[in-house]
Amino acid sequence: MEHGPFTPDVIEAITRHMNDDHAEDSVLIVRALGGQPAATAAVTTGMDADGIDFAVTAGEQRLPVRIPWSRRLTERAQVRAEVVRMYDEARQALGLPARPAPARPRPGFAARLRAATRTDHDAGEQSAYMSALAGGRLGRDEYAVLVTQLYLLYDVLEQAADRMRSDEVASAFDLPGFRRRDALRADLAFFHGPRWAEQVRPTAATRRYLDRLREVCFDWPGGFVAHHYTRYLGDLSGGQVIAARLVRAYGLTDGHGVRFYRFEGRPKALKDRYRALLDTAPWDEAEQARIIDEVKVAYRLNTELNAELDAALGSAPRMGPAA
Repeated sequence: MEHGPFTPDVIEAITRHMNDDHAEDSVLIVRALGGQPAATAAVTTGMDADGIDFAVTAGEQRLPVRIPWSRRLTERAQVRAEVVRMYDEARQALGLPARPAPARPRPGFAARLRAATRTDHDAGEQSAYMSALAGGRLGRDEYAVLVTQLYLLYDVLEQAADRMRSDEVASAFDLPGFRRRDALRADLAFFHGPRWAEQVRPTAATRRYLDRLREVCFDWPGGFVAHHYTRYLGDLSGGQVIAARLVRAYGLTDGHGVRFYRFEGRPKALKDRYRALLDTAPWDEAEQARIIDEVKVAYRLNTELNAELDAALGSAPRMGPAA
């Protein structure tokens, strides 16, 4: 696909915004304009100057859908206007009332947390490894390195979730179907075979990350939520785009190799529920500020892990995605 004037980071930002804030709008668009009236979910996977791409769920099928713009675009600002046009046309085609006026925003802790850590979040995505992952350009063995490190992190984080069962506030964030450890085990078995455990060794950055999880997640509910939020909300957002690209790059079928990214329920509904928990948690301003600081620590640790993966990627022989 030719990106024209749209660089990979711009495309990634647009796809993330679409999936974070407009997932339901995308479903309407693909139903009315993408020839998929039975669509129940639509993940934006990319775009270029001529159109936008979705991975659509319709019944038991998952299939790609591309919808062209009304004209060739030459700058980023035009994308919003085109998406609004598509949405309005979709509502009309489906016999829905005109687009309602946007509701007044009601800022809460979730919005404050997201805004306060946006720079830290973005820094973690500016790596050669993550760029190659988002673009579906990693070899299978190269991607499997990340899966092994994630398994170690989620293993400890979900041990902490067990410890937090007695805490009324923290335990609420361990939503049904959220846990990723079993899914990661299935993905490791897919990539490494039945002796996958022999491949699970932490990098230096992962060891530092694990040390921090053990330090703050087992006895401090706010610390547990900070690290839980950092990982799981990312899985529900950008992770859905990455999964669609991995499926295409590696020719994966039946969820093999990407079970880590498959949640029970619609990602937007899960994210909305999670953010509502953040907004209603009985933390005072001092505790909220402390949690924000810990989220920044979590993003820094993730950035350090990505930097290690960058270094390994630079020193290893490059392989094609389907190798």
